[in-house]
Amino acid sequence: MTYEEFTNKFKKTNSFDKYWNYFISISVIGVGLYFLYLLNFTEWYDPKKVTTKNIMPVWGIYVLSGLLILLGLYGFWRIPKTYELTFIKSDFSIDKKNQIINKIITEFKLNELERDEQYRHFRYVGRFRNTFDIYIFYDTNNFYLNTQQIDFGNDGGFIDFGTSKRVTKKIKNKIITFL
Repeated sequence: MTYEEFTNKFKKTNSFDKYWNYFISISVIGVGLYFLYLLNFTEWYDPKKVTTKNIMPVWGIYVLSGLLILLGLYGFWRIPKTYELTFIKSDFSIDKKNQIINKIITEFKLNELERDEQYRHFRYVGRFRNTFDIYIFYDTNNFYLNTQQIDFGNDGGFIDFGTSKRVTKKIKNKIITFL
């Protein structure tokens, strides 16, 4: 398998999740804008006068709408980062890199899901029972690594509070120590 084949396989494996996450982001922005529209341009919420009795509900709807819009915009910023590959420069032989990956498997207790000549796909259960899919490809020049948190439906989301980034960093640092 070449690097191009790996990236194509990786994109094909995760293409539905990517578009589903964009759909969710657009929907969340739409709901936030819809609440703002209802509040400002219709009689949906009648007591719009700012008095002591009703100031909190009006501002509560504004805050909720703002949070929904920010969550959708966060999705547009975060989703492309979910599919980025981490590169680790290494001039070791393929056999030596394979030995390094085997050490990583035993150290992190990875469950191997898929294996090709230079490609591995693992499942990792982290702290707090968070589950991650880890994709590793290595050739004569580099290691390529991607980690994605998955949820109950065996697909990933974009709100993972940085856990996939931390697992990627942990595995990257461990690979670097073996180099």
